[in-house]
Amino acid sequence: MLVMFGGFGAYFLYDWKVGYPQKNYVIANYTAFNKAGEAWTVDANRASPEVWNAFVEKQTINFDEDRSIYPSNTDFGEKWPEILKQMEKKYRSDDLWADYSEEKGWPQKVNLEDDPKTAGQIREQLVAACVCFLLTTIALFFLIRTKGRFMKVDDEGYYPPGGSLISFAAMKSLDMRKWETKGLATLIYDAGGKFNKAKIDGMVYGQFKEEEGAPADALFQRILENFEGELIELVDENENEEINDQVQEINDDGASSEGDSDDSGEKE
Repeated sequence: MLVMFGGFGAYFLYDWKVGYPQKNYVIANYTAFNKAGEAWTVDANRASPEVWNAFVEKQTINFDEDRSIYPSNTDFGEKWPEILKQMEKKYRSDDLWADYSEEKGWPQKVNLEDDPKTAGQIREQLVAACVCFLLTTIALFFLIRTKGRFMKVDDEGYYPPGGSLISFAAMKSLDMRKWETKGLATLIYDAGGKFNKAKIDGMVYGQFKEEEGAPADALFQRILENFEGELIELVDENENEEINDQVQEINDDGASSEGDSDDSGEKE
């Protein structure tokens, strides 16, 4: 998960700060090649190499009015690339773009339907990057927090993560209602006349993988074997249903008795 969030965060941040603005710059150049291809179909423009070269030298790349969607170092008066003067040799702007984009390390295929990206879309990528990095930071916090910490049990008692020994004799109450569902139990113990609470977190510090011997279960069972205090267990759902049925029957009987009393009163 940590790697996933970090990867997405880096990806979104790249797209916001480098990827999307640079992509928009590439699209503006690609559009210039398309326009050059259209201009080459005009007979007057290709009357001679000199005429065509003069035409190319006058043209500038058409950037969007919103300058914020391009890299900060963009020259918005940039002329068409010199390679476009070679149109008479290639006769196709696509061929020239293939050569030029390969030289620049740009993608040869550009989707003009989805691009260029707007300033709003770039801001959305920034927000997504911030969220991903926040999640990564949180994951790192918990990773660092749990790294090097462990829980264990020996003949004397239980050692909670990052804590000192809790002897079996000091254990007063063990709440195991969440153990089966969440691998979590709460231990109440006497710490020199004051009652404290400690967690037995099997999911974080023990794990239940059978191929590894289910260390969390083994640890918990050892605590139970030596525990002599009050044990708080899960209430059986069937027992709850029986109790609810009994209460309902009593309520129904009571309502029925009241109904009979009302009827007898009316008869009198």
